[in-house]
Amino acid sequence: MRRHLSVFLAMIMVMTLLFIPAADFAASPTGAGIIPDHVTLTWTDDPATTQTITWRTDTAVKSGIVEYARESDASQFPGNALTVKATTREFSTDLGDINIHTATITGLVPGTRYVYRVGDGTNWSEVFTFTTETDKTDSFKFLIFGDSQSGNVSNPEYGPWKQTVQNAFKANPDAKFIMNMGDFVEQGQNYVHWNNWFDGAKGVIDNVPEMGPHGNHETYNKTGPSSKPVDWLAQFPMPQNGPEGLKGEVFSFDYGDAHFVILDSQLEEEEASSGDIIKVQADWLENDLKNTDKTWKFVFFHKTPYYSKATRTNEYIKQVFQPILDKYHADVVFNGHDHNIARTYPINNDEFVAKPSQGTVYYVTGRSGNKYYDDVSQKVWDAFFYDPQDQPNYLVAEVNDDKFTVTAYKMDGTLIDRYTIDKATDTDNPKTVLPPKYNKTRLVVYGNMLNQPLMASTPTQINGKWYVPLRGFVTYLGCTVDWVPEGYVKVVDGKSTVNIWTNEKKAIVDGKDVSITDGIVNNNGVTMISTDDINVLFGMTSKYDSNTNMLMLTK
Repeated sequence: MRRHLSVFLAMIMVMTLLFIPAADFAASPTGAGIIPDHVTLTWTDDPATTQTITWRTDTAVKSGIVEYARESDASQFPGNALTVKATTREFSTDLGDINIHTATITGLVPGTRYVYRVGDGTNWSEVFTFTTETDKTDSFKFLIFGDSQSGNVSNPEYGPWKQTVQNAFKANPDAKFIMNMGDFVEQGQNYVHWNNWFDGAKGVIDNVPEMGPHGNHETYNKTGPSSKPVDWLAQFPMPQNGPEGLKGEVFSFDYGDAHFVILDSQLEEEEASSGDIIKVQADWLENDLKNTDKTWKFVFFHKTPYYSKATRTNEYIKQVFQPILDKYHADVVFNGHDHNIARTYPINNDEFVAKPSQGTVYYVTGRSGNKYYDDVSQKVWDAFFYDPQDQPNYLVAEVNDDKFTVTAYKMDGTLIDRYTIDKATDTDNPKTVLPPKYNKTRLVVYGNMLNQPLMASTPTQINGKWYVPLRGFVTYLGCTVDWVPEGYVKVVDGKSTVNIWTNEKKAIVDGKDVSITDGIVNNNGVTMISTDDINVLFGMTSKYDSNTNMLMLTK
């Protein structure tokens, strides 16, 4: 009897195994199976009449289909479904090969909610929804997320990202799309990070489109130099209206009475493979902004021109992009990269102005993931600053006719900042209150104002040239200073040594003679160095702002 029972149980186990899907029986190292996952919405065309859907499977699934119907007919779905075939391509990750399927539905009815599922005709995803833009969109909402990366290549921790994006969408189910500001993951071509990122975003990006820019971490490979954001490009199809060589990375689209521009700020990482991508974007950006008639112009890119880190700058990006943004009056520029929240005064031509109608507000969007910095601070250009050390955050952006409001929340929903631009009344709230014009010239280094006791004296003009106190300046940079009896000053920053002679146009940098224009001078007992010599010896440029009486040094 026992023998017959054992045989019977063994037969049940065999039959059970036969009916377990292959993906569950022998999971791929990539995490992909025959059941679609990583389902993602984007737009590659008109948000009112089209919808692009992307998903992945293992390589055994050779084709893909989208089935969809109006939500009003959901009770009959999928019996009443329309179908669209997907384009399928094999994609290689560091964990192995997968298939990525992408389909674009066209001919949709504006202002309509649809149900859909994706699969191969046999194996299907669960049912999701999407909603097309209405014919006349006067008001709408979208969500913005700062860097969601884990902060550690060896620890792909995306729990904070998951809680942030889920909380944000739960609190704002009427959001029409989301914008991640780049640095989605810690290492772009490290697929375990993407698996965890997609797990966090499930239930959101399969119901509303993800339309944001990529960041520098999307260009990082597991070995070797940085490259194009290969994994990001494969998984997020975007409009192809950008400049040659940057299509899908640089693009624009319209929603309601707003024009959205997405740029690529990753010059340092992509220059070796793609050349000067910042300059390449300039003509395209000018043409794009020139040809829009939308009331609102919003621009998104990862690396911020108005930074918050101690010494990390993006001056070349500002030099190329800002004149175009000024010329066509971008209303708000959103950035990531520095993992804090910062909102500038309205800025035009790199100067603070009194109203948003006169300039552009630059908004650093914080962090939605695990990583934070310890060296961020409020700069002289910031009207508002917050360092989200305790928990991640998200932004809710709302367009309502002539009014735009952006609100920053902690992950738990606590209010951080709310700012409104009202074009009808030409006002903002909180009202812009510009910094004063200081009676004595203030020295600003990397956006930070240096005051006593660090500064023994204020910047001074000598024979028509700007000079700054040497000790205060180099001490801020983290250098040590020694006055040598032989008549020169020795400055050491840990990496190099600079010797500067008093009242001589002579300096030695790491043992090599360097020609300078002035040499250090003694001014009322204070050793001073000219901004021209600072440029030669330390690579820093200077700008005097007469509106505030500030002398600014940066690199």
